[in-house]
Amino acid sequence: PVTLSIQLESITSTVIQFSWKPQGGTGDSPYTVRLQGKSVEMEWKILNETSTAFENLLSGHQYQISVDVSTCSKNVSTSLTVQTAAEVYIGTTKIINKEFKPEYQNKSSREFQEFENKFIAEVLLLRNSKLIFFSE
Repeated sequence: PVTLSIQLESITSTVIQFSWKPQGGTGDSPYTVRLQGKSVEMEWKILNETSTAFENLLSGHQYQISVDVSTCSKNVSTSLTVQTAAEVYIGTTKIINKEFKPEYQNKSSREFQEFENKFIAEVLLLRNSKLIFFSE
């Protein structure tokens, strides 16, 4: 019986590039390649070659890629769940409603750790409620 295996070639924050090959025989092209995100088919291609890329994807999101081929009047399929790389933002934050304590300079101090945990929790809460505003 023919099986397909997917090999990831490159994953960035916006691109998934991969190839595949039939094992145990040859699949008759064409291959049907699909990209699915959150249970919705987003894109599909019919190809004779055994590699492709999906572009303009969202960073840090999970996608399912699948490849189908017919061989000896039988459909063979394989799929793989892939997550695009997350984008990293580097910046600074000025906190104006909290008085600075000397203990904040020591990342091992209880005061710093409590402040850091509260800050992260508040940023995540704002992000999840989509109320973050950026200014220069």
